[in-house]
Amino acid sequence: MPDGSPSLPHLLAAASPVYDDNGVEAGRLRAALLGSVMRLTPHVMAANMACALIIVWAFAGGLPAGMGVWAALMLGLAAVSLRAWWRGRGKPRETVSRRAVHRATLHASALASLWAVVPLAWFPGAAPHQQVQVAIVVTGMMGAGAFLLNPLPRACLAYIGIYSVAAIGALLIEGNPALAGIAVMLAFYASVLALGALAAGHKHVALLRSQAETARQQRMLALLLQDFEQHADEALWQTDAQGRLIHASPRLAELLGSADDTLVGRPLLELLATAAEPGREALKRALADLRSVRDLPLRLPVAGAERHLVLRAKRVFGDDGSAEGWRGVLADVTERVLGQQRLHALAHTDALTGLPNRLTLREALEGCLREGRRGALLLLDLDHFKSVNDTLGHTAGDELLCGVAQRLRECLRPGDLVARLGGDEFAVLMRHGARTEDAEALAARLVAAIAMPFELQGRRLRVGTSLGVAPFGPGVGGVGGVGGVGGVGGGSSTVDELFVQADTALYSAKEAGRGHPAFFAPTMGERNRRRLAIERGLGHALQRGELSLHWLPVVDIASWRIVGAEALLRWEAPGLGPVGPGEFIGIAERCGLIEPVGRFALQRACAEAAGLLPGLPVSVNVSPVQLRHAGFVDFVREVLHDTGLPPTRLELEVTEALFDEADVEPLQRLQALRDLGVRVALDDFGSGPSSLACLRRFPFDTLKIDPAFVRDVRDTFVRDEARAIVQTLSGLAGSLHMRTVCEGVETGPQLAAVSAAGCEQMQGYLAAPPRPLAQFSELLRHWPGERPRFVPLH
Repeated sequence: MPDGSPSLPHLLAAASPVYDDNGVEAGRLRAALLGSVMRLTPHVMAANMACALIIVWAFAGGLPAGMGVWAALMLGLAAVSLRAWWRGRGKPRETVSRRAVHRATLHASALASLWAVVPLAWFPGAAPHQQVQVAIVVTGMMGAGAFLLNPLPRACLAYIGIYSVAAIGALLIEGNPALAGIAVMLAFYASVLALGALAAGHKHVALLRSQAETARQQRMLALLLQDFEQHADEALWQTDAQGRLIHASPRLAELLGSADDTLVGRPLLELLATAAEPGREALKRALADLRSVRDLPLRLPVAGAERHLVLRAKRVFGDDGSAEGWRGVLADVTERVLGQQRLHALAHTDALTGLPNRLTLREALEGCLREGRRGALLLLDLDHFKSVNDTLGHTAGDELLCGVAQRLRECLRPGDLVARLGGDEFAVLMRHGARTEDAEALAARLVAAIAMPFELQGRRLRVGTSLGVAPFGPGVGGVGGVGGVGGVGGGSSTVDELFVQADTALYSAKEAGRGHPAFFAPTMGERNRRRLAIERGLGHALQRGELSLHWLPVVDIASWRIVGAEALLRWEAPGLGPVGPGEFIGIAERCGLIEPVGRFALQRACAEAAGLLPGLPVSVNVSPVQLRHAGFVDFVREVLHDTGLPPTRLELEVTEALFDEADVEPLQRLQALRDLGVRVALDDFGSGPSSLACLRRFPFDTLKIDPAFVRDVRDTFVRDEARAIVQTLSGLAGSLHMRTVCEGVETGPQLAAVSAAGCEQMQGYLAAPPRPLAQFSELLRHWPGERPRFVPLH
């Protein structure tokens, strides 16, 4: 046999499920195989009767004994077979049992046995011409039977086996060497015939199984398609070559708002004739150009509402390659589009006032700058808004913001845009050919409108506003400035630059006394320019490694030992020189950079303390903005873990500004850190109007008395009230189990005064100024350990 052909054991094993498997699929396979054989029963029986007549005719000169009985049995077997075929005619069975195929094997064996009588009984001793006729019939019937019975392997093998054994036996009985050679050839023929029949049967079974699997998949696809058409948001459709619908799912009628029975036969473009442009025209061009359509958005009025649809289509070709039409899907995406519109509105609208937000304003500004328009950006915030929140509550503050938003809307020209930036900050964009005179007039209207009293909770309130103006666009110039004086400067190339200019002008307006508009001008003072440069440079300071820490010792007054160190940020800014934290921290808070700056300070301080300041407690200043961040506690815990610094060696310093807001979450985060072992200090204590209230709201570990009280202790000791305040604060701290640190001690008399007042520790230039880590480490190694001389208090 050729390489790759299946062997006899493999063929028999492959046929085993037909006879041994009780499963439903095997039953269906048996029914198909048996049916393919039974359909040929009339032809097979006719051939058998014809061959029987040939045998009888060959021996007609002297009919051997028993041939008549044989012919009668052959006729009876044919009659039984035809009767069974007739009864099952037109009644195809879905499944048959194993017994049915076993009966088919018995029937084939009976037929072969009946034919085996002919060569065994009448071939030996027959005349040569009779033997030729018998040989032809036997050989033909063997081959025909093997071909017809190959769907049923065991029946086929039984038929060939019985037939071939009988024929070979008849040849060998003659004792003729020539016939013996033919017998060998017949045996080879029978084996090849059997293998060929089995191989054909194997392919037949494989074909039936493939057809059954295909039918199963088609049924599954039909069910899925039916379920899809009934329940999916998408609708299937198909048109002919002229664009008329030849198939439309029920969902299509629902999407188009039409009856099911009116769709088929109508042109697709006609059904979508009410779709809004440009979707309808795009679909028309695509179909005319014979191009596929992918995710084409359509807006269609249905039942008084706008429905958003997406259409996909591709051409359908016949077997000969000719175009037969279009097939595609129409999907309802209304909910998705409306959801996207809602998200867009949320992302571009201030939730409280309903005004556009910062994102919308930036996009509008970018459009104006890109198109080269002339206009102006006006930034304003409310004066004394915080006092409204503090005295009347945040609800009243929200009502005030909504009232301000309404007045701003009423002041605008057509086409101008007003936005809320956050808090009490608003912005107005004049974007349609605004001259300087127009910007001045609008700014005056805005200031006057906000200056009018507001009715809130039965009270009349006045807040006022400060306003900064930054013109932009070609030909910007004219008059303007604070109070309408000074040159106007524009020429901004980016949105960020324009915001900085408007913010700088706003800052100048506040410095000029509030309640006035100020126009940005290149001639503004050095302080504004430096502030602008600091804001710009601070964003790159971390990446460039320009920030560093200096360390200020905390000294115990009684023992004159260094008992701690405070980490102070320093910035060596290119072009600006040294910039102190008092100058850039406030700017960092306003421009949103305090988070990364504060993280840097805390990470660097803990790392340096753990590495080169063994055993020394360290303190780090923390901004209220940092404490409002939900992840601040986890960040501190992570820094302590990464650096190996014990929590008890870290002290966080906060100011009274933390207590200006009603939000309690920053205090809860401080308490969580205190529970870890981190100490908390109140810095610049006594500088604010609510210092004592701060002590009631949080259990601090340390009070750092504001340097102003220390400075007031003059060498002549004429400021007894300052000394009394320090003494009172020290006593208060002692009663609350807090340690006290006096800041800014620069002279011996000051040290004597704070020591006599009961202060425990001090910081200041008298002990040592802040210095880099290496110099501070050197200071620790050479610290004198004894107090310097100073003038006694009395």
